[in-house]
Amino acid sequence: MNVKSNSRIPWLSLVIFWLAYALLGWYLSAHDIIWLVGALVALASLSVAWKSNPLLKQLLALSSQGLVVVVIASVIVSILITLAITWNTAFNLIVIPCVATALAQVESRFAGWSKPQAFLLLTFVAGFGLIFGEIIDLTILSHNAR
Repeated sequence: MNVKSNSRIPWLSLVIFWLAYALLGWYLSAHDIIWLVGALVALASLSVAWKSNPLLKQLLALSSQGLVVVVIASVIVSILITLAITWNTAFNLIVIPCVATALAQVESRFAGWSKPQAFLLLTFVAGFGLIFGEIIDLTILSHNAR
């Protein structure tokens, strides 16, 4: 990492950031909703690729638009109902990582890091935190009922 010599590493904000993502990784693993995150990532990547892939456009043209609207409306209603039921937990698991990310990003910028350097470091730390939370749940806190 090519960080300026007079800059410092924002350890406290990075530790808070890592802990927030480790908690998120543990929660996702403990409640078996990692498949939901995977589905959301797959849907997001499909929606990004939709514009550039003519095969997906033709697939949409083959199905009726009414069916697509019903499926999208059903998914939105399902997500809203799920969030309404679990608002307390979902709110904490969304807000805590977002605030920790903002803190770590601001601290790294004040330390003199460039945007790409901060992005790469925060991506690595977040990924490591998610994996660590998953490992903690699967090894140390494993449930016998699985």
